Amino acid sequence: MERLPCQFASVDVSDVMGTSVTNVTQHIIKFKVAADKGHRDVTYFAERADKEIVHEDVEGHELEIIEHSQLPQLHDAIFEQFIKSHDLVLVAFGAPWCPWSQRLDPVWRKTWEVLRQKPYAQWVRMGKVDCTADNSHATCQKHHIHAFPTIRIYRHRQSHSHENYLGDRTSEAFTEFVEEALPRHLQGVVAPHALPEPKAKTTNQIDAESHSLDGEGCQLTGSLQISRVPGNFRISAQSDSHSFNTRVMNVSHHVDKLLFGYTNERPGKLHHVLKLEERSSLYQMSFMMHQELATLKHYLKVVPFHHHSLNGEVTQTYLYKANYNEYRPRKLEWFEGKADAHVDTQLVPNAVFYYDISPVKVVVQEETQAFASFITKICAVIGGIYTVVGLFDNVIYHSSQGMKKLA
Repeated sequence: MERLPCQFASVDVSDVMGTSVTNVTQHIIKFKVAADKGHRDVTYFAERADKEIVHEDVEGHELEIIEHSQLPQLHDAIFEQFIKSHDLVLVAFGAPWCPWSQRLDPVWRKTWEVLRQKPYAQWVRMGKVDCTADNSHATCQKHHIHAFPTIRIYRHRQSHSHENYLGDRTSEAFTEFVEEALPRHLQGVVAPHALPEPKAKTTNQIDAESHSLDGEGCQLTGSLQISRVPGNFRISAQSDSHSFNTRVMNVSHHVDKLLFGYTNERPGKLHHVLKLEERSSLYQMSFMMHQELATLKHYLKVVPFHHHSLNGEVTQTYLYKANYNEYRPRKLEWFEGKADAHVDTQLVPNAVFYYDISPVKVVVQEETQAFASFITKICAVIGGIYTVVGLFDNVIYHSSQGMKKLA
C-alpha cells in the first residue's frame, strides 16, 4: 500500500460460511514504505501494544475559562511561517464533523492555556487546522492528513520532517510530552527547577513516531489461513480513535507476489515444478487509484494443481487467474461537493481480493516411454525422411529429363 500508513492499515478476512475476522495481526508483518522510493525502501513497523487511548473530559468551569482561548488557527497562508518561527510546535489537524476532533478541541485549548504559563512558553506553540476549510485544503493535502484528529510535532523550525503523536489525549499527557520533547539547549536556558525529571518509559510505550512530508505507505508481508470456500480479504484503514479523511485517502498498491498454497508445501521443490509468475497472476504488478472514494477490486479464480513426478512423489499447490476493477459506489453521487461526505466511515477506500476455489483440478503427470516405443518412433522418423527425399529426387529427375527433351 503506497499511501496508506501502517498505523491504520488493517487486514480483514471473511467468507461465505460466516467467518469474519478483522484486523488480522497473526503472521502479518508491516514495514513502512518511503513514498519517494516505493516498495524498494522499507523500515520495520513495530505494532503498538493494545493500549486504549485515554481521553480527558473537560469540566464545566474549565470550559468557561478556555472559551475565549487565543489558540492559533492555522491555514495555508501562515502555516509554513508559523512552523519556522518556533522551536517546538504541536498542530492538531481535524474537522468539525469528526467526533474525535470535537472531543479533543477543549483539551487542546486547555493544554495551550497551561503551556502559556510555563517558563518555556516562548519556545513552544500549539495550533489547529480545520481541514474542511477552503483556505486549509492545500496544507492538509500536502501533509497527507488521512485521519482526524492527526497531531503532528514539528521541531527545529522545520516543516518537512515531523512526528505523529500517538499518546493519550489529556492535557497532562500533552504537557509531559512537550517538556520531554523540548530541545536540550532550550532546557539549559530555562531555569532547571522549572522542568520535571523525565519519566521512565516502558519498552512498549510509544508516544510519537517519525513521519515524512513525502507521505508514508505500508508493505504487508505474511500469510493467512483460509477455508476452501469463496471469500475475500481486504486491506483498508481502521482505527478506534480516529475518523478518516476519505476524500484524500489513496489505496494504490503494488503486489510483489500473492500465492495460494497448502500449509505443508515445500517451496524448494515447487520452484522446480512451477515458476512464481506461473503460480501468481499478480506477480510484481501495480494498481493505481484514479478516482476518490474508490475500491480497488481483484477477482481471483483459484484452481488446485497436482504434479505427479516419475518417482511417485505428488506436489500440490494452487494456481489462479485474476481480473481487476476500480469500483466507485453510485450512492456517492449524492455526496458530491459536500463536506459531510466524510462522515460515512463505511465508504473508506480499500483494496479487496475476492477468491473462489474451483472444484476442477489440474493434474500434470510425468510418464516414461518404453524402449520399443522409442525404436518405433525412430524408425518412423527415418522412414518419413527417406520418403520425402525420394519424392524430391523423383521431381528433380523428371524435371531434368523434360528439359533435355525440349532442348
